[in-house]
Amino acid sequence: MIEGANHWPDYIRFRDRFAEAMDSRFYTIEWLDRKIWTGEFRLWANDDAAIVAKIKEYPTGALAVHGMIAAGDLNAITGLVPLAEQWGKARGCIVAEIASREGWGRVLPEYAVHQIEIVKEL
Repeated sequence: MIEGANHWPDYIRFRDRFAEAMDSRFYTIEWLDRKIWTGEFRLWANDDAAIVAKIKEYPTGALAVHGMIAAGDLNAITGLVPLAEQWGKARGCIVAEIASREGWGRVLPEYAVHQIEIVKEL
């Protein structure tokens, strides 16, 4: 069985909400479907929320568990974050990172700003 298939039923419950959260100029829901199905991205879910993360490898070989997208109730989302952190640590990750809106820094105060990304529409 494909690894992502184990998480597919939970993914389908939140798929429309993930699609709403994604900027369709950069990502399609079909792209996320493939990443989940193949197991390249890992999903955690509870009754009220779901989060998706991947292992990111840096040029030095350092690994990070990288939060990709979340959907659902904010408190339920933050309750899933430690599961992703534990999963990453078990796979050799030395950091957990989330690239998202600035507000996540307030919601997850144990995460420090490392870099920011600024964007200009063309």
